[in-house]
Amino acid sequence: MTIWTPTLDRSKPLYLAIADAITKDVEGGTLAKGDRLPPQRDLAWKLGVTLGTVTRAYKEAEQRGLLSGEVGRGSYIKQGNMVSAIPPMQSEVDEITDLTHAIPPPVVTSQEFDAALHSVMRDARKLDLLDYAPPDGFTLHKTMAARWLKLSGIDAAERDIFITAGAHLGLITVLEALTEPGEVVMAEHINYALLRTTFKNAHVEPLPLAMDDEGLTPEAFEKAASSGESRLLYLVPTLQNPTTSTMSHQRREAIVAIARKYNITIIEDDIFRLLDSRVQPPTLYTLAPERTFHITSLSKTLAPGLRIGFVVTPHGQDRTMRSHIRTMAARTVGITGEIARYWIETDLATSILDRTRNELASRRATFMEVFKDAKFRCEPGAPYAWLELPEHWSAGRFAATLMARRIKVSPGTMFNLDRNAPSRHIRVCFGNPQSGWRSRQAFETIRTLMNDHDDDDFTPVA
Repeated sequence: MTIWTPTLDRSKPLYLAIADAITKDVEGGTLAKGDRLPPQRDLAWKLGVTLGTVTRAYKEAEQRGLLSGEVGRGSYIKQGNMVSAIPPMQSEVDEITDLTHAIPPPVVTSQEFDAALHSVMRDARKLDLLDYAPPDGFTLHKTMAARWLKLSGIDAAERDIFITAGAHLGLITVLEALTEPGEVVMAEHINYALLRTTFKNAHVEPLPLAMDDEGLTPEAFEKAASSGESRLLYLVPTLQNPTTSTMSHQRREAIVAIARKYNITIIEDDIFRLLDSRVQPPTLYTLAPERTFHITSLSKTLAPGLRIGFVVTPHGQDRTMRSHIRTMAARTVGITGEIARYWIETDLATSILDRTRNELASRRATFMEVFKDAKFRCEPGAPYAWLELPEHWSAGRFAATLMARRIKVSPGTMFNLDRNAPSRHIRVCFGNPQSGWRSRQAFETIRTLMNDHDDDDFTPVA
């Protein structure tokens, strides 16, 4: 056994500091191939850290290709690849609990990722992935998309399916393809935090519409549609971001009827649909395929870094989309597409989706337990909650106060299409923390702070 005591940079998480020390000493020659590291318990005692910290550090070093662990024999140095390790997320380095990203929790295993990569490595055509993809995506990726879309009840022809580098770029491409600069697009007045910026990038303006507990109201939609001010409607009908509302079948039928009456094109952003395992109402594309552009992705259901988006166009509108994808560089990356295709074709994707649902359900249950006496919206499957604050708190001040406690949330003002509108809501996401206990710890801090009073509201008495 090598007598090895690392010098730690204690400004970073300790498990990373230990893994970085292993990396440094391998590259510097202090640790050689075949050297056995101290048993985890011994090193934990020597460094004054927990056993779990050392276990996590050794696992990190294994993932970097530096260690080989053998049950009953210990951990040995193997030849490192001398390439710098993938850096940790900045929020992890800063030890911030980031509850601002509506992403799935990290449930993908190293084995599942490795299996996909090995499949790519064995393929004789793998170098083709380094070339530009066709504007609408590789044929095999369109086939993959058609299979995935069937989970949402969509039976689309491959010619009407476009593969994009994420749903966000897909949305911008659709907007660019359908609009002229300065055009107005209808949308619910509380919406996706980046929607205003997205519209700006596409050179269109939002027309905010009223909502209720199901989302967009038919009355508000018909009034706006009948005015002729806009010919496009953008909607997130399932697990609306940030309110978590899901439109009923009846509400969807009403929206479609109005769209047909006034010849409105619908842009359906359905990225969260599959997170709810319950039977869902049909998509707007299913109800009105002649006028609906359906957008979804794998980033919210499998892994955010895949950046694979699917756009389904009404039949006959593929040519316009194809030319805009070419000019906007919205096409996907071949390698990530192959990872996704391997998972979907081997059914690993459904296993990952099931685990994502289960982990989100567990974190949602924890949230509901902690906030059982508060006002919030959090429908089953939602990766976030829409939490109402007490009257003495503004959303901005509350978020800033939380940030000082190293917890990051999104204030409700970010989601108002009218940025001048006040808000007493925050959106709290469940997916990003690496473990459920961090979520609970953050929830309890938020709940405690809600009962405190904003310092700005305190008036001293002489």
